Amino acid sequence: MENESPAGWRMAMLSHVGRVRARNEDFVFCDEALGIAVLADGMGGHAGGNVAARLAVDAWVGRIRKCLVEPLGERDLRVAVADANRVVFAAACADPALRRMGTTLVAACFRRDDTLLTCNVGDSRLYRLRGDVLSCLTRDHSVLRAQCDAGMIESESNGPLALRGLLTRAVGVAACVVADVTISTLQPGDVYLLCSDGLTEMLPNADIAHVLGALGGNPRLAAEHLVDLANDRGGVDNVSVVIVSSNRFGRLGAELG
Repeated sequence: MENESPAGWRMAMLSHVGRVRARNEDFVFCDEALGIAVLADGMGGHAGGNVAARLAVDAWVGRIRKCLVEPLGERDLRVAVADANRVVFAAACADPALRRMGTTLVAACFRRDDTLLTCNVGDSRLYRLRGDVLSCLTRDHSVLRAQCDAGMIESESNGPLALRGLLTRAVGVAACVVADVTISTLQPGDVYLLCSDGLTEMLPNADIAHVLGALGGNPRLAAEHLVDLANDRGGVDNVSVVIVSSNRFGRLGAELG
């Protein structure tokens, strides 16, 4: 799905079940006119993960829509995450089949004053390609990340496989959750990627940067190529992406569009 934004940003989203899982428990949403993008990676087994991801995204978007009369601020994103958490937690408490479900959530708001607001809970990530440099703008809430921060392991890639996917925070597993919120400045030519760990577990940063650099001007093609690559490398989990690029990305993007 792709459209052109009057605010100067183009968005595309894609979610795929992968090659191993029976169900897709990811959920994605973007709206160019509103300048928002959000991705959730559910967990909880049976139907729980899919339900948690969808409920969280719907609640987050619903709250943000109510805040768009004025420029969005940090508090608005925190309230939206709190709403998502409350809805998922209530559903889990009400239905024994959904007990212990939860979800990651990463979201971005592209304001018309060239301000980017982001929020995240869990290990779904937001990346930015600026020039030739790929940066991760979010920090995972995971056991592996905590061990890296404590100096117990050198990097997440060196951590034991048994710890991958073990989260220290998630939406809906407790009555309250704290989201990380950041504010940064947008620049012409930036490309942003929201993704679930089904992508990052399959592709190194160098491959992600290469795809965004080559195809970032056409978010639809970039999204398709990233998901295809993840599946070609095994597709062991659901793979979901939202790509946001400046309309001023460059000649290649214009030609591919």
